[in-house]
Amino acid sequence: MTEEKQNNEILKELRPKTGCAKGFVNGPCGGEVNGKCETDKTRDCTWVLIYEGLKKNGELEKFLNQYIEPKKLSFKS
Repeated sequence: MTEEKQNNEILKELRPKTGCAKGFVNGPCGGEVNGKCETDKTRDCTWVLIYEGLKKNGELEKFLNQYIEPKKLSFKS
């Protein structure tokens, strides 16, 4: 499996789109405070959880040092 596929599998496994209250798929919004979502202060920020999960599994440095093509989302009218 290529590194790009591995990274895509990591992101797919973490399911950021379904976890993020704003539906962000390319990274955090920047509005989290103390690891909590700015839209719901009782909800953990999905992207903080992703970061902490990668760090805990020893995969953070590898993940941060690789370029992953941003998801291209289009809206059909």
